[in-house]
Amino acid sequence: MTDQRRPVHLAILVGVSASAYAGSLAFVTTLQSATDASITAQREPIRAAADAIAAGHSELEAAVVEAARRYGLVGDQYGALLPEFTQVEASLDALATTTAKVSNSAQALPTRVSLPKVVAAPRITRVAAPASHATTGASGG
Repeated sequence: MTDQRRPVHLAILVGVSASAYAGSLAFVTTLQSATDASITAQREPIRAAADAIAAGHSELEAAVVEAARRYGLVGDQYGALLPEFTQVEASLDALATTTAKVSNSAQALPTRVSLPKVVAAPRITRVAAPASHATTGASGG
């Protein structure tokens, strides 16, 4: 008789053991889930700050990209102006040469020039022309 009951007890023992194991796993999972939820709630301000930093980083990156684009445009415009800068430089060099010549000529002039003394000019008096009553042979008169 004991042989017939033995397999049923083993099946019940295995079932109870599996149930106890499943129950303990469910309990541990519930504890772990509660702990994870608590940690997530505690870390929420850090996540919000990290999101704000990431958004600021994205804005900064966009500003840097735009600045690099503008810098490239300005560099291209500057490159286009280089021939004109060369012409201006040549003109300034010519002006500097001319200015140096004028300065040297001005420095060669005497600092003081003696002018001759002005003597009073003689006075000129006008004498009236003598009246003439002569007649000519010309017509009209």
